[in-house]
Amino acid sequence: MNDSSNMQRLDCEVLVVGAGPTGLAAALALTAQGVRVAIVDEAPERHREARASAVHARTLELLAPFGVADRIAAYATPIHLVRFFASDGREIMRRNFHAIDSPYPPLQNVQQWRTEALLDDQLLMRGVVVERGTRFESLSQDEAGVEVILATARGERRVRSAFVVAADGAHSGVRRALGLSMEGRDYPERWIAGELNVSEGTTATESQILFEHDRVSLQFPLDHGRLFFATLKEDELPGQSRGHVAPEEVARIYHSGFGRHAHLGADVRAIPWSSLFVMHQCTIPDYRHGRIFLAGDAAHLSSAAGGNGMNAGIGDGINLAWRLAAYLRLGASAAILEGYSLDRHEHFEHVNASSDAAHRLIAAHDPTCFKVNAPRGIRAALSRVFSHASSGPALVDRELGETSLALTRDPAFVDHVVNSASDAIRAGMRVPTLADFSIGFGALRPWCALFDGFHWTLVLAIPSRDSIRAKHVEDLETIVLPRLKGRVRTVVAAGDAFAWNAPRPTLSLIRPDGIVAYREDCAPGGIPSGARLSMWLDRFFPAADSIR
Repeated sequence: MNDSSNMQRLDCEVLVVGAGPTGLAAALALTAQGVRVAIVDEAPERHREARASAVHARTLELLAPFGVADRIAAYATPIHLVRFFASDGREIMRRNFHAIDSPYPPLQNVQQWRTEALLDDQLLMRGVVVERGTRFESLSQDEAGVEVILATARGERRVRSAFVVAADGAHSGVRRALGLSMEGRDYPERWIAGELNVSEGTTATESQILFEHDRVSLQFPLDHGRLFFATLKEDELPGQSRGHVAPEEVARIYHSGFGRHAHLGADVRAIPWSSLFVMHQCTIPDYRHGRIFLAGDAAHLSSAAGGNGMNAGIGDGINLAWRLAAYLRLGASAAILEGYSLDRHEHFEHVNASSDAAHRLIAAHDPTCFKVNAPRGIRAALSRVFSHASSGPALVDRELGETSLALTRDPAFVDHVVNSASDAIRAGMRVPTLADFSIGFGALRPWCALFDGFHWTLVLAIPSRDSIRAKHVEDLETIVLPRLKGRVRTVVAAGDAFAWNAPRPTLSLIRPDGIVAYREDCAPGGIPSGARLSMWLDRFFPAADSIR
C-alpha cells in the first residue's frame, strides 16, 4: 500500500496510453468512478476511418451507464440478416438475426471513428482531454507507481502514475518496452478493405458474403455506404500485405465481384478509406505486469470474422476500470486486480474460437469445411456453423451479441448453491438486462434501469415480501456498506422477480459491470444470513483505510 504523501506526488492515478475505443472506454469508466485519469495518443488528431465497425449488444450494455450507448445506437445501422451467394449471384443461404435478452440488437454497424468520437466527447464532458501528438517512449515501475517518459512537440515529458493501461494497439510500444511478444499465428490470406460511399437509396440492413472460385468478398451496411472486404489473389498487388492501398484497387475488386450482379452491387461514389492487411489470432500470456495492464489489440488479436476486436477491447477497458476503482477507492485487495487477466483471457479464448471457426469457414482454406465451387457443400457447412441445431438459433444470436458467455476462472467467483435450477444466474454470469426486479405489485423494474456502472449491487431474492423484516436488511447492510465504503445498493427482489434467479431465497453481490461475483442460497423459508458473504468480503475487501 502507498501512503497519502506518495499519492500526492502522482501526476495521475491511471495513465492510459492510446485513445482508440479501448483506451477511451477505460478512461471514461475510470473517470466516472472517481479515478484521476490522463490519456495520451501518438496521433496528432482523431482519424476518420471506418476500421472496426461491428458493435455488439453486450458492448452497448457496458457503455450505457456512461451516457454513450444510446448515442452510438442512434448512429448505427442494425443488421437483421446475413445472406450468402454463390459466384453466379444465386443466394445459397440466409440467416436472420432476432431480438435477444438485451435492449440492443445482437449486432449493429457504425464507423469506428464515430464510436471513438462519441466516447471522446463524453470523456471531455467529464473534464478529461485526450493529449494528442504525445508518443510513448519508455517506462519503469516500482512498488509505488510507474514513471513514463513521453515525447511531445515541446520535448520530453515525465509522468508518474499509480497504474498504466496500455491500449496502444497491435504495435504497442508499451508491450515492446515490457519485452512481451504475441503468441499465435497469422492467417494465410491477404485482405483488401475499403469504406464505400454509395449513391443515395434505401439504407441496407443486411450483410452479404459472396463466394467465388478464387475469392471471398463481404459487404456490411454503413450509414451512406458499405464496408467492403475481400481476399486477394496471389497475382494481385504482389509483395504487399499491409498498409494503405489505392482506392482504385478497392473499386476494381468490388466491381469484379459484387458489382457484376445488379442485385448485389452498388454505385460507388467515393472510397474515403482503403487498406491492405493480414488477420491474426494471437495473445500475450498475461495481461497484467505489475502496475501495467495491457488491453485491446495490445493484448490480443483475433480474426475480423464476427467483429470481436473492438468489442473485446471495450470490454477489457470496462472490466479493468471497475477493478482499479475498487482497489484505489474501496481498499480492495490485489486479488481484485489479478482477476483482470483471468477474466479477459477467458473471454478472448471464447471469442477467438468463434472468430476462428467463422474465418476458416468464410475464407475456405480449411479443407474440412467445403469447396467454394460446390454450392451444396457451402450450404451444408454454413448450416453447421450458423444453425446449431442442438442449441437453437436463439443461442447463436445471444453468442453473436456476447450476452451468453459465463466466466469461471476468477477466484472471486463464489457460489454457495443448493440444488439450483439449471437456468439460474450463477457467479460469473451476466445479469440479464431485462431481468425483472419489481417488488411485489410494483411496476416492472428491469436490471438495465438499476445498472449504473458505479455501484456494487446486493440483491436479496425472496418469494414473498412478507418473509423479510427491516432487521434482515439492516444486518446485510452492516456487512457490506463499510467494506464497500457506501458504493453499494441493496435491492429486495420479491414476488414475480424471484423467478429471475433461484427457486430458493438467494443473496447475490453483483459487480459494477453487471456480472454476479458472489451468490448464496439458503433453505426454503429462510433468509441468507450474510455470514459467508462476510468471509468473501474479508478476502477481497479487507478492512483498511489506507490510500493506494
